[in-house]
Amino acid sequence: MAKFGHIYIWFVIIVAALAGLPRLLLSRRFAELQQAKLRQRKSIVRSRQMSLIIFVVVSAFGAVYFTRWGHQVWIEIAIIFSLLSAAEFFFQAQFPSLESLIFQNRLLGILYLGLAVGSYVMLSRV
Repeated sequence: MAKFGHIYIWFVIIVAALAGLPRLLLSRRFAELQQAKLRQRKSIVRSRQMSLIIFVVVSAFGAVYFTRWGHQVWIEIAIIFSLLSAAEFFFQAQFPSLESLIFQNRLLGILYLGLAVGSYVMLSRV
């Protein structure tokens, strides 16, 4: 299982870095694309539903994990990554204005890059 955890952490490092960099470097353009997508009512409803589904599943899994099983770093990183994704879906649907999306992209870019760096630091513990 440790081998899988090591591979998963590398996956999170790459994906989080790829998610964070465009949000920081191209936050306005990224926000314009998101806003165009969120102009459709279906897209907002889908984003809210996705955020709730992800949050419920991760919360249930997290509760079972922290009460029943031992603590493994890669699962904790997976829970953080999933909660960050759920928050992204939720806040995009709640605040679809261009200024809000630009702020969200910058904040999420910092958080995703922080997750990538933190995951890299945790590699030594897996």
